[in-house]
Amino acid sequence: MPEFGPVTCAGCGLLCDDVTVDASSDGVRLRPECPLGARWFSEQLGRSDAAPATIDGEPADVESALARAAELLRGARRPLVHGFEGATVEDARAAVALADRLGALVFTGDGVWPGAPALALRGASTATLGEIRDRSSLVVIWREDPQSTHPRLLERLGFAGATPERALVVVDDRDTATTWRADGQHRWPRDLDLEALIGLHLWQKGVAPPAGNLATELGRLTERVASAMHVTFVYGPALNAGAGGQRRALALHELVRAMSHERHVVTLELPDAPGSRSADDVLAWQSGYSGQVDFAPGHPEWVTATEPPDDVDVTVRVESGPAGGVVTGPVWIRTAAAGVQASGTVHRLDGVPIALQAPLPGDAPTAATLLRALLAKVAP
Repeated sequence: MPEFGPVTCAGCGLLCDDVTVDASSDGVRLRPECPLGARWFSEQLGRSDAAPATIDGEPADVESALARAAELLRGARRPLVHGFEGATVEDARAAVALADRLGALVFTGDGVWPGAPALALRGASTATLGEIRDRSSLVVIWREDPQSTHPRLLERLGFAGATPERALVVVDDRDTATTWRADGQHRWPRDLDLEALIGLHLWQKGVAPPAGNLATELGRLTERVASAMHVTFVYGPALNAGAGGQRRALALHELVRAMSHERHVVTLELPDAPGSRSADDVLAWQSGYSGQVDFAPGHPEWVTATEPPDDVDVTVRVESGPAGGVVTGPVWIRTAAAGVQASGTVHRLDGVPIALQAPLPGDAPTAATLLRALLAKVAP
């Protein structure tokens, strides 16, 4: 297979649009080099080898699979639409339209429910990658390792070489590839993150927290923030996932609001998957809420529960996992891989829309096409 590019890589939320792909019998290689992107392109290229659809694990044609999926959805009492890890904006729009017609619950994730999202409660001060690169003199990465999860993030934020006028600080008690790049590191256990964020808020108000090792670290971090006029906090699942995660995220956003009275402070969230940001934005446009929304009452309602309802009887999973596709109960239908076999739009982790190309067009339908076909069969 000849090389192709430049194209956009959706291997992580950065959506680098300057990538050249060389796919040969020896494997997939990218320029600029990125193991994460190479793995993603390899997975997408391999999707075309699967059957067009399966029902109960047995090969089937797409029309039969759609008919069976529609039958399941017509009989559903409490359907759930979720996933979206590799979804495009177009896929998410079609999924929300289907959920609205079904009176379904929508969850823009595929794992543990977060509860009431902090962003919807307090809002957030955000910025594009370009603004952070050009204006932030201090970037604080909170318990993430973007060198592994978003390999070119530091480059995109302006830390490609020596930057004496800027500082990169990491809050983490682990030694990671990112901490080796940092100018400073603040160590405390993850279970003290909420206490630390509240402590920083106290420092901001001129109230020093009780003495101790945590207070010493917070004092050092506060001094760094006080010397900068534009500060960025980078965070992700390590802060806002799991028990108490949304409370920690809420504390971070409240801290940023307080700090912004004297300087410009912004946040940058690293999403779990590239499609999550797109699906969240679409859900917010269509319903007024993001994260998880219930259409069962006949109008959108924001869901703050920390667990999905136990009466869900049929699920629709959209572009989730390496195999992607649209999954309805025991029915799986293969889709064209966005960014390789199909074009589309995805939102970068800072909210900027980026186009995905189709350098190797395939014959499989997109998830958006399948979801619209399901909607037509469920509500003729």
